[in-house]
Amino acid sequence: MSDVWDGVKNIIGKTAPLLANAIIPGSGGVASGLISNMLGVENDPIKIQDRLLANPDNLLKLKELETKHEERLIELSTENNKVFIQDVQNARTREIEITKSTGKKDYNLYVLAWSVIIGFFVLCWLLMKYPLPEGSNEVVFMLFGGLNAGFATVLSYFFGSSKSSSDKTKLLTK
Repeated sequence: MSDVWDGVKNIIGKTAPLLANAIIPGSGGVASGLISNMLGVENDPIKIQDRLLANPDNLLKLKELETKHEERLIELSTENNKVFIQDVQNARTREIEITKSTGKKDYNLYVLAWSVIIGFFVLCWLLMKYPLPEGSNEVVFMLFGGLNAGFATVLSYFFGSSKSSSDKTKLLTK
């Protein structure tokens, strides 16, 4: 369902970016309630998306809605960003708490990360070395897409912006 909300956000974001940014993936949140109410449909991403695509004038109405509620939408956007940052921080806190309570690192995290990294490079090598059997393109590319997303997540976790946060937390813990 969150990918449908992403589609709604993309449609609205071109005209009313503050309103689009206030939509919470997976649930829609308060902003989706405002949008559905203004459009006269149920608070459902598919119905909202269909109504927006059926009548482009609705995007102008959403821009007016955004202007009317601009201050509150900025607050919602800030809250959404805080939730995202807190989620990243919770992953770091979990790792630190496990190390504190057990005296050792959670090696499952590293095994899973290395499995994704190795799987990504092995699949890249296999795709370059051997031709795909006929009719298996979609399945292989779906697998490759999943591994690609996992690869990006592993890199972000260990080397991304949250890495510096982890390093600071470790220094403060010591």
